[in-house]
Amino acid sequence: MFTGLHFENYKSFRKVDIDLKKNKLPKKMIAIYGENGSGKSNIVSAFTSLSQSLDTVNNQANLAKLQKQIADSSDENADQSTPKNVWLQLLRSGNITNTYLPRIFADAEMIGSTAPVVLQYDFNIDGSTGYYRLVFNRSEQGIYLAEESLYYLIKRSSGILFKITGDAEGKMKLQWSPSLFKKGAMLELVENETQRLWGENSFLAIFNSIQSDNNRQYLKDNVSSNFLRVLERFNHVAFRGDDGVSVNNFRLLLRNMLHGQILDNDNNQHILETTEAALNKYFVPLYSDIYQVFYRTQGNSQDRISYELFEKKRIGGEVIEVPFRLESNGTKRLLDLFPLFLNAVHGETVIIDEIDQGIHDLLIDRLVDSVAEDIQGQLIFTTHDTQVMKELEPSAVYVIQSDVDGNKQVVSLSKNGKANIAAHNNIQKMYLNGYFAGIPHVSDVDFAAILQDIQISLDKK
Repeated sequence: MFTGLHFENYKSFRKVDIDLKKNKLPKKMIAIYGENGSGKSNIVSAFTSLSQSLDTVNNQANLAKLQKQIADSSDENADQSTPKNVWLQLLRSGNITNTYLPRIFADAEMIGSTAPVVLQYDFNIDGSTGYYRLVFNRSEQGIYLAEESLYYLIKRSSGILFKITGDAEGKMKLQWSPSLFKKGAMLELVENETQRLWGENSFLAIFNSIQSDNNRQYLKDNVSSNFLRVLERFNHVAFRGDDGVSVNNFRLLLRNMLHGQILDNDNNQHILETTEAALNKYFVPLYSDIYQVFYRTQGNSQDRISYELFEKKRIGGEVIEVPFRLESNGTKRLLDLFPLFLNAVHGETVIIDEIDQGIHDLLIDRLVDSVAEDIQGQLIFTTHDTQVMKELEPSAVYVIQSDVDGNKQVVSLSKNGKANIAAHNNIQKMYLNGYFAGIPHVSDVDFAAILQDIQISLDKK
């Protein structure tokens, strides 16, 4: 879906354009490489911040509702559906606490810069191109939203669907495409809510809240279908990174695949069996010693089933049943990545920071190769694993390059400005040899000298 990014004064990027398209269409898979501290996670953060910014208004309402439920609840059971446990799960995800747009983008400014921060997301939806643009300025009170705009298909031609500008004092100017909202109650509601909430929230977040309070047919009759289409795609961006996790859940799969509680009924039993079958098709081909994964269940007096994921492993010539929670961090991370891979295959855009973290390079290679064959959406990830390069075409591999002045560019290997890469070239070897830059250039560290200096300093005390 995303065809490009444009940053100005955003974190470690002074000004950069990242082209994510091939033949004018979004690339289905993108792997981003670079030195430690080069800005890979900053690119991921641009996507995660966008996704989190869409829910600020709804999160405020949900937090207030949960706080009231917790205050009114005396249920101390371990049931996952109690307000207390729902609250804890949402807090752990790190997403529901994002209730304020300037807080989400608080670290967006390049250190030492006073110029506006610009983030522009170029996209292609159903063959039509557009962009979503955010501009932040700084006042004495901190960073604030100065501009938000969406350019996309209006009717048969493209144009500005909306543009909102504002200053540090809260004065704003609203510009709507005439076809965005029908005049009357909807337009009045949108303008009132925007005047009340914009700045602390983006317009997309404001309309998400309006959307959740109105039925689908009413929205269809009063709002541009093109605008609703963009918002729907943005709302289904999934991600995993330091800023949090967001997964698009499947109706027939467990949300928590490791352990939990569900109501004891036929539908949930079917979900349990479907999840178990899916995990077997995922894990058994990846591990030579895993014979089977399965759920061990136990009923209780409240018509609920407690479940926990187990595996049958070949150990010392025997098949042993082992709780999955005792597995290595890398194997448990593969479980966390599983629904994200399914999202990408299903057609959503998925962003993963450090996809290889704690996982053997051969496993990641196999997974990337497998998902590449079936992906219908878009998978964007950062990695240090150069083995993955062997599974990707050069245009899918991006490298963050920096010159001696710290100016950066992010380019795919097929557009690196050097000689064309032949089919027989080993791009992993070329990258490690510095052909594309984006690798550390280091000298030996003399640890003995460091220790000696510490000892000398100690003796002088």
